[in-house]
Amino acid sequence: MKTYTEAPMLPLLLLSGCISKKITSVEKAAPEELRPPAPEEFQLGKGDKIAIRVWRHDDLDMDVTIAPDGSISYPLVGQLRVEGMTYNELVQSLREAIQVYYKDPQVSVNVLELSNQKIFVLGPGVNHPSVLQLQSEMSVLEAITRSGGISTTAKTKNILLIRGGLETPKLYKINVHAMTKKGDLNQMVYLQRGDIVMVPMRTISSAAMYFRDIQSFLAPVVAGTVIYRNTATTNRTPVGASSALGQ
Repeated sequence: MKTYTEAPMLPLLLLSGCISKKITSVEKAAPEELRPPAPEEFQLGKGDKIAIRVWRHDDLDMDVTIAPDGSISYPLVGQLRVEGMTYNELVQSLREAIQVYYKDPQVSVNVLELSNQKIFVLGPGVNHPSVLQLQSEMSVLEAITRSGGISTTAKTKNILLIRGGLETPKLYKINVHAMTKKGDLNQMVYLQRGDIVMVPMRTISSAAMYFRDIQSFLAPVVAGTVIYRNTATTNRTPVGASSALGQ
């Protein structure tokens, strides 16, 4: 059974003109992609708890929580930075380190608890803007459903996925209308840590221009999380932000 924890966000947060912080280090967004990204594995983060098992080497079996600096301490290996690694990358790194001492070690890693896998569902077109905690695979459609669904006036043919942070984002337009009305599974994108799903009230002709308009609002919304806490901001007043939200 999938379980999620979520923190409802005030819809007025994205509509208020009081938010004046703006990221200035982003002059140009990443090129707009024509197709949604392929499904990707979870990336491990600070606070996630994992179980490491090595066949026939019980002394190397242990449960460990990823430290605030993104590393774990493991016998024979010492400190190993694992933040940002996928399951397969961690298994491979452990195997390479252990095989210095043991021939052909059989390593397995199980994720016991995910605590830093937040994604954001925002925008005037979603009924309850939310922060969701990934506990297993979650599609963009499921995330929107967990956030109260889409407004009847939202533009579901060009929902924007922002991936990779606010400073150097990759931008994807996703046609949720094609999924729900036409059964187009090519649009079924699975989310990963830090993803921001924006549900607009107007047609997005250019994902890059839309992102530049809304980044002033996104910065303070996501800045309170571990993922984006170090985002650089300044006190410049945003220009044209209200039009980006379809107001």
